[in-house]
Amino acid sequence: MLMKKSLLTAFAIAALTTTALTPVSSYAEVPVAAQPIDISTGLDFPQNHSDIKADPAVRFGKLPNGMTYIILKNATPPGTASMRLRFNGGSLMEDDSQQGLAHFLEHMAFNGSKNVAEGDMVKILERHGLSFGADTNAHTGFSETVYELDLPKVADDDLDTGLFLMRETAGNLSLDDGAIDRERGVILGEERASDSPGRHAYMKWSTAAFGGQKYPVRLPIGLTDIIKNAKRDRFVDYYNSFYRPEQATLVVVGDFDPDAMEARIKAKFSDWQKPAAPIRVTDFGAYKPKGVTSEAYAEKGLRTELTLTWSQPITEVYQTEAKETADFLDGLRTQILNERLERLAKLPDTPFAAASIAHDDVDHTATVTQLSITPKPGREKDAFVAAYTTVRQFIEYGADQAELDRTLSDTETYFKQALQGANTRNSRQLAESLVDSMADGEVFTSPQQDWDYFQKLKPSITLNALNAGIKPLFAGDGPLLWHEGATLGDFDQKAFLDTYNTVQSAKVAASEARFNKPWPYTDFGTPAKLVKREEIKDLGLTQLTWANGVRATIKTTDFKDDEIGITVRFAGGLSALSPAAKPPVFAASVSDLQEGGLGKLSASEIKDSLTGKIYSVGLSIGEDATTLSGGTNPTDFATQMQVLMAFTTDAAYSPDAFARLKSFIPDYYNQLNATPGGVFQMSGAAALRNNDPRFTMPSEADFLATTNDQVKALIDKQLKTEPIEITIVGDISEAEAEAEISKTFATLGKRADTPALPADGLSLHFPTQNLNRVFEHQGRADQDLSYIAWPGTDFMSDTRRARGLTVLAEVLSLRLTDIVREQKGLSYSPYASNYYSQTFPGFGYLSAVAQVKPEDDQAYYDAVAGIVADLKAHPISDDELLRAQKPLLDRMDTDLKTNTFWAGALPGSTTDPRKLDYIRTRRDQYKAVTVADIQKLANDYLDMSKAMRIQIKPATAEAAKP
Repeated sequence: MLMKKSLLTAFAIAALTTTALTPVSSYAEVPVAAQPIDISTGLDFPQNHSDIKADPAVRFGKLPNGMTYIILKNATPPGTASMRLRFNGGSLMEDDSQQGLAHFLEHMAFNGSKNVAEGDMVKILERHGLSFGADTNAHTGFSETVYELDLPKVADDDLDTGLFLMRETAGNLSLDDGAIDRERGVILGEERASDSPGRHAYMKWSTAAFGGQKYPVRLPIGLTDIIKNAKRDRFVDYYNSFYRPEQATLVVVGDFDPDAMEARIKAKFSDWQKPAAPIRVTDFGAYKPKGVTSEAYAEKGLRTELTLTWSQPITEVYQTEAKETADFLDGLRTQILNERLERLAKLPDTPFAAASIAHDDVDHTATVTQLSITPKPGREKDAFVAAYTTVRQFIEYGADQAELDRTLSDTETYFKQALQGANTRNSRQLAESLVDSMADGEVFTSPQQDWDYFQKLKPSITLNALNAGIKPLFAGDGPLLWHEGATLGDFDQKAFLDTYNTVQSAKVAASEARFNKPWPYTDFGTPAKLVKREEIKDLGLTQLTWANGVRATIKTTDFKDDEIGITVRFAGGLSALSPAAKPPVFAASVSDLQEGGLGKLSASEIKDSLTGKIYSVGLSIGEDATTLSGGTNPTDFATQMQVLMAFTTDAAYSPDAFARLKSFIPDYYNQLNATPGGVFQMSGAAALRNNDPRFTMPSEADFLATTNDQVKALIDKQLKTEPIEITIVGDISEAEAEAEISKTFATLGKRADTPALPADGLSLHFPTQNLNRVFEHQGRADQDLSYIAWPGTDFMSDTRRARGLTVLAEVLSLRLTDIVREQKGLSYSPYASNYYSQTFPGFGYLSAVAQVKPEDDQAYYDAVAGIVADLKAHPISDDELLRAQKPLLDRMDTDLKTNTFWAGALPGSTTDPRKLDYIRTRRDQYKAVTVADIQKLANDYLDMSKAMRIQIKPATAEAAKP
């Protein structure tokens, strides 16, 4: 139920990028007591109130008007920059008459200011290569509003434009009455599209947990009555109160000169005047103890979940050595308990499908520990007993030494990985981490500092020290027992409370210790001979072929230190399956190959055996290939290759793992049926492909009737018989990559050079009949999804044409935003896209989609038809082409500097060299698209008489009622 990530999850992510963990080597000699965060005098940097020193590479500054700024030079990706402007005001700071206006104000930043006319900000950014949404965005939370620009170029004009627009947001917004009225429909559309049973449940839960405080009544989206009717003065009041320099932090990270950037910031923001009025300080309300309570909420479309929440009053202080060490140890404790719960969930007789523990702060409200449980269908009571008994075991007896050793080993690996990749951290992620550090009162430290901290702290992390801190995690008020789902069955509030009291008073025995098994997959036999080596010099890669038919493409890069991506491609994929056979593609795609284990090790045993290793396993069934993928570093590259080889040759497909997956399915389908987007996911892809079974999501009953043997047969055939091609991209030499392929996949027996395709394998068609399709959802009565698709074309028959259609789709998106969103206010986020197949001849489609009110479905269709008619009749302007084209082109330039792009573009190129030409011609072909091309393509492909129209409408008006 928690809005924030668990400490464990946040810790693991942060360790791979940057973290605010405290380095022992950076402590001041005299420790300081934790100081309260007091914003009444304005924002300040956490290190100014701490015994921790900040990362010396980061430049921190404050203007005379009180605005704080943070600058960090970083060149990953090269030639780019990320800007963030954070205001220390979110929905919690609204008064009763402003509920939803913090978020509404975020929208108004794009709708006119002193020096930018309404509607022009996004256009200015598009001309500089920033696409709306992907590169230009903002978000409003409970405690902050953040504006985001990710610049694909760092020329002086680009940087100046970014800072200029940030300055317009900071103090120069017009907040015109007419512009406010025109945006109301967009906000209401966002509220409508984002509403769900899950949101209703969260509001009910937060009221039960934090009644009497602001948090339960300040959801960022706000109240529809206020969105519809708020006057300008309420916007101005919030704007003047929180969009002021002492409440703002500008973060700029990228490939630029820090001195020049600091001078730019001073020149641009120093004239921002500090208001005479004092900073508004919000009373968030004090947490009120409630004792053990039991609450429940039922609504169609909710997945079943049980939670226990222990809460205590929040203490908001700046990070210090003592506080961070305490938080770090709590993270280790929750990690160990989560490992226990995960292991238990994988056992066949366990009554819960998943369970986890989290310990974190809820914004300005409380510090909580929460146990979340997903029961298997109909087993709510048993699931609670099993999960909470495991927690009680942990409280009573603590962790064992083996658990602590495994956790410390994994933790050390994360810190080491972060340290080795320190010089190629992503600018966007760094900018967001710096914003988070200001929001959380944490000192931003470097990976080197974090590594030093862990190494100094590690010897003091004894089992006794760890176990001594477990009981305090659960010493808060409560717990609040919470049950939500489509129905409550026989486990209502009273039954839950009675069961809790029984388990709480029962005696518990210590859990059994477990021991690691050695990793057994290290020797796969004698390799075949390498028979071909070809250098592709212009693309910086090498292609290899072994005598057993295994092929490989290796691209060594310096884009990201200590990062290697591996894709093992098994040719065929969906095209190797006959639609007439109705293969269980969806069930196979969502099954977790890793969870099914190996012949010699279960999934849990694999995890234990590879403690301290960086590896992963992902399975994907694509149009022309099934792939296994992994990500690792140079140290663990050999292990990663062994893991992928083991799953290729000895995947166990445990029936227990598939049975566990099935336990999630009833709730999953229940949730999908509750929203228009969910119903489209179930029915839309199949409708667009003439109901080809390979693209059809089965009914719930059909999924549950699918057997583990059917899934195994589909996947195993592809992994064990189809041609293999390996792509390796990243921080690895050609010699090292070749050596590990020789030890693993080169030992396999000879396979065919091409996949065996059935006669109907390459047959896929856009429908020509039954073009008006209507489906129903079980959600709110005012939610409707309107989808229009035109038959397009494949990619390979004419790459220039296919890419021209993509530019046409970008133009269509610009028109949808301007007309459907801004002028008519029909939808929050309408968009268009172009899909072209690289496998199925002739197949592709363009689409335009929006979530609207049911009564506006026809109005949306008419608006799209009007746009199409205009695109056919009149050439677009050069400026419109620029705004559609430049973000695509600049994104391509950035893509070429990332491992992710190459890992996606290279697979299949050893057998189809055209794929290398697609990389070479990509930019030139997109750039060559002209105004005349767009008009011709619109006339050739945007035929409304051939378009498929899909409507996802509410089943009944009653569906909207909780």
